[in-house]
Amino acid sequence: MKFADNFLPRYLQIAPAALALERAIECEMHVRNEWPGPILDIGCGDGIFASILCTEQIDTGIDPDKAELGAAHETNAYRELIACFGNDIPKPDKSFATIISNSVLEHIPDLIPVLKEAHRLLADDGHFHITIPSDRLELATAPARMLSALGMPSLARHYGRFYNRFWNHYHAYDDKTWRAMFAEAGFDVASHHAYVPRDLSTFYDLLTVIALPSFVSKKLLNRWVAWPAGRRLYSGLITWTIRRLMSHLNRGEGSLFFYSLKKRIP
Repeated sequence: MKFADNFLPRYLQIAPAALALERAIECEMHVRNEWPGPILDIGCGDGIFASILCTEQIDTGIDPDKAELGAAHETNAYRELIACFGNDIPKPDKSFATIISNSVLEHIPDLIPVLKEAHRLLADDGHFHITIPSDRLELATAPARMLSALGMPSLARHYGRFYNRFWNHYHAYDDKTWRAMFAEAGFDVASHHAYVPRDLSTFYDLLTVIALPSFVSKKLLNRWVAWPAGRRLYSGLITWTIRRLMSHLNRGEGSLFFYSLKKRIP
C-alpha cells in the first residue's frame, strides 16, 4: 500500500476540525507501518479515512451501516464493500495480510467475537493495526478537567462515564486490560504507543462544541460539510491555526492507543 501525505489540510476540507485533527494524527501513525495486501478495513464507515490516508484502493471494507457504505463507495477507496458485522465476515480463513480498524472497536459492545474473527481472517505473518481510546481519554475532556481542578474528582468521573455513554464508547481501558483482551482472542502485541496528550485531547474536545453544524449536515446529508467548496476558502487558515496550537499542546502522555497485533502461533 502506498500512502498519501498532507493529511490535516485535506481532512479539514471535508470534515469538522475536531475530527480532522484526530484522524490526521492517526494517518501519521499508520504511515509508519507497511500494509502488505490483501487488506481488510473493519468498520470502514464513510470511507473518508481510507481516501485521505491511501493513494491505492484497500481490498475490502466492511460495515453494518449501508448508508455509510454508500458514501464509502463514492470515495472509490475500496475494491469491495460488504455490509456485515465484524463478528461474521464472509471471507475464508487467513484471507488478509493486513487488517485495520481505526477508532471502531470501542463502539462494539461484544468485542471479543470481533477480535476472534479478525484472528481467523489474518494470515499467520500478518498484522492487525488498531486505534482505540484509553481510560485516560474521558478525564482529558474539558468538563472533567474543570471539575477536577475545582476539587470535585467524583463529579469528574461521573462526567467521564456520561462522555463514554454519549459517544457509545463501550470499551476504554488501560494498556494492561487491552492486552488481556487481545490475548484472549489469540493476539500478541507487536508494537504499541499512546498518542494525543491530555492538553491536545482537551483542545479537540472543545472543538467538538463548534462542530454542531457538521453533525447536523452528516445526519441530513450524510456528509460532514454541507458546502465543501465554501469550506476550502478558509480551511488553510484553520490548518495554520491548529498546527501552531499543536506545537504547544502535543506533549505528554497520550490518551489514545495505537496497537499493531500479530497472531500467537502455537
